[in-house]
Amino acid sequence: MTDATDTQPRAVAEAESLRRQAVSAIEDYQPDLAASLLDQAWELLEDLPRACAALPEACETRARIRLAQSWTTFEREGQVAAAPVLADALDLARAQDRLDLVALCLMQGATMSGRSGDLPGALTLMRQAEAGLTLLPLPDQVRLVLNRGLIAAQVGQLDDARDDLGRAADLAARAGAPPMEFMARHNRGYVEYLRGDLPAALSLMESADAMDVAVSRSVSLLDQARVLLEAGLLDEAAHSLRRARDLASAEGGGQDLGEIELDLARTLLLLGDPHGSAELAGQARRRFHDRAAAPWRRQAQLVELEAGSAARDHPERTARIAAALAEAASRHGEVHVCRRARLIEADARLDLGEIEPARAAYTLARPLLTSASLPTRLHLRLVAARLATADPGSPTRRATRHLTEAADDLARTQRRVSSLDVRTALAVHSNRLALLDLGIGVEQGSPASLLARTERWRAVSDRVPLVRPPRDSRAADLLTQLRRTREDLRGAPAEAQVDLRSAATDLERRIRALDWARSDSGTPDWRPARPVSYPAALAAVRAADATLVSYVPHGPDLYAVCLTPRGGRVLRVARSAEVSGATRRLRADVEAVSLPSLGPMQSAVEASLATQLAALDRLLIGPIAANSARSGSRSGSRSGSGSDLLNRLIIVPSRALSGIPWGMLPSRRGRPTTVARTASAWVGAQALGPMRSPRVLAIAGPDLQHADSEAAAVAEIWGGALVPSAEARLGAVVDALADRDVVHIAAHGRHRHQSPLFSTLRLADGPAFAYELPDAGVTASHIVLSACEVGRGTVRDGDETLGLAAVLLSMGVRTVVAAVSRIPDELAAGAMTAYHRLLVTGIDSATALAQATADLPTVARAFTCFGADWRAAT
Repeated sequence: MTDATDTQPRAVAEAESLRRQAVSAIEDYQPDLAASLLDQAWELLEDLPRACAALPEACETRARIRLAQSWTTFEREGQVAAAPVLADALDLARAQDRLDLVALCLMQGATMSGRSGDLPGALTLMRQAEAGLTLLPLPDQVRLVLNRGLIAAQVGQLDDARDDLGRAADLAARAGAPPMEFMARHNRGYVEYLRGDLPAALSLMESADAMDVAVSRSVSLLDQARVLLEAGLLDEAAHSLRRARDLASAEGGGQDLGEIELDLARTLLLLGDPHGSAELAGQARRRFHDRAAAPWRRQAQLVELEAGSAARDHPERTARIAAALAEAASRHGEVHVCRRARLIEADARLDLGEIEPARAAYTLARPLLTSASLPTRLHLRLVAARLATADPGSPTRRATRHLTEAADDLARTQRRVSSLDVRTALAVHSNRLALLDLGIGVEQGSPASLLARTERWRAVSDRVPLVRPPRDSRAADLLTQLRRTREDLRGAPAEAQVDLRSAATDLERRIRALDWARSDSGTPDWRPARPVSYPAALAAVRAADATLVSYVPHGPDLYAVCLTPRGGRVLRVARSAEVSGATRRLRADVEAVSLPSLGPMQSAVEASLATQLAALDRLLIGPIAANSARSGSRSGSRSGSGSDLLNRLIIVPSRALSGIPWGMLPSRRGRPTTVARTASAWVGAQALGPMRSPRVLAIAGPDLQHADSEAAAVAEIWGGALVPSAEARLGAVVDALADRDVVHIAAHGRHRHQSPLFSTLRLADGPAFAYELPDAGVTASHIVLSACEVGRGTVRDGDETLGLAAVLLSMGVRTVVAAVSRIPDELAAGAMTAYHRLLVTGIDSATALAQATADLPTVARAFTCFGADWRAAT
């Protein structure tokens, strides 16, 4: 016969076995089976004598069973019914003074609160569980800290979320739990994105993506793509979205696949592919239709229509479908979708010449003027300006008012934040607004009017986008809330969208109010600096004895506002297609001729380069020189030919002319040429006098054959300081920008095409990204970048050229000398040494550069003087 005392430990063991089976059933989403197993386990323990029930193993099993029962009750009956069961488990754990069990109970309570929508309550319970954290098995520690970080992120406590997710990643690595480490790293990256630190977000997300772990990556790649879009890395975003699409498709498609296709459609629109965007948005629309996800289907159709509107083809079809979408959205209470569809309809009807139907659709869309979406506001003002030009009353005045308001709105928003919203506005609407404005100016034929209009649109983009949080903690917090609200809007149901859009609008208002408060205290605010006046520009040109040429596209032609000491004129320069073709061929030849060895092709490439340079010189400079010659003859000037009158030339290029090596044009050899981002910036910088006793620092980068000797020569010429290649670190560059006047950097560089803030200079401690340079406190007024291709610029819609040189100019540097193409290292070293020998004598930067490179091989004249002239006082 078996002793009764032997059966009692067996009963505890059997109860524990049933509990474990129940936990497995819970993990397999079988709450009814789990509840039955737990009831059996509880009954076994209930039958134990008091003395046996008080044994530690029995007490622990009892608490664990009750804890599991609280979950099955929650799944079957809800939180109200589960709360007393969980409280019972917590009492049992506390009675044993088992902090580990208490922590597990609190974790369970937090999960139940989170599932019920009480995220703050869940976070409170998670924090209370900290007392028993180290007593838990390592996997449970990971779950607690990881979930606490995720909840903290959801409630906007981003500092706590960042700390917990970083800690969770470390714990998961120790526990050998790669899936949880992946989740912790990726979500910490998402937290950095919400904080506005895009480089940190991308670094963390990419480190997670590089892990060799079997997890579903489609959603994480979607998150990563959204950060890449915010950072302006459009090709990388499209690549991530295509990977996400392939993975989601392999996993069976569904809602995630539709959302990925929709984001990819938006990305293609930013990349200038409206037809591809419309096709993908149509796929997403059909997918959402098959899933009976009507609100998402209407969102996809809206993107499909926006792509069709951008393509400017089939306006009749666009207008008809937009009107139908507006009606459907109105029936379902989707007010914002309805109004945006009416706006697209109005734009399409203007393309058809249907003025009154367009005006009626625009009237229904007008409340969008208070939208939190910048692209929507700009689109509304574009349609308003187009309607004004169609009005025979006073089209110019009214249209100009709408266009000026649009430019100011864009400038205000850009100064506060860099976001996908801003990039969409630049890519989709600002170019159309600018072309409409410039067209009015060209038709008027007034140099004063056209200069004001060109400067208005160049000024709105004369700012490098932010990829790091602002230093002002209040602004950073408001911008974080705005990003969070916009993320919530992505998948919000129609009934929630009204409140979320209202919240976004309120946050925009509070950010503007904060900027105004700063302006009252004397700190620069968001208000865009007005473009330079025509009289002021003319006065600066006369003071410099220069010719300023601002190139302007209009229709099939390229025009120019030409200012000389004798006055201003609007000139038709050339056919845009002819200039574009010659520019394209020139860039190919410049790239080829700078290669180390071309062998038998050398003479052919050099001949082709000379031909293209002569062609562009004739197209772009010829009409300007002819105008100067005519002006000189009319005024009785004896100064000589038109080319003589163009000795000092200031170029403000249009988008199509970005990256032209102006100094390589035959007529500019040996003549000072400055490339300015805007006429306004050039005029402002010209007002600054010569630099007295400039403090000079020369920095050499690694792996560049002549860098150390070049930097040493520059330091010796000026009697300045030297940082050799072995010691060239980011800190040295940052310090130099803050406490030197002239900084010469001889280092390899790489231009990042779509997001110039990710362009790099190679230093001894690794690549230095442009975003790591200071955005305030820069005292350096002249920087020389003797590095490969870092003078290159990316032209974004809105006629904005961005590159490392542009980044530095936006920080307040007056003059940047950099190359717009590759230059052989030895040739670059010789050219830059000669440049400094001339500069130190008091010759201005543009003249010194022209003279230093005049007798060198043609490719040396790819070095360009950007910004304004710089001169050392003698």
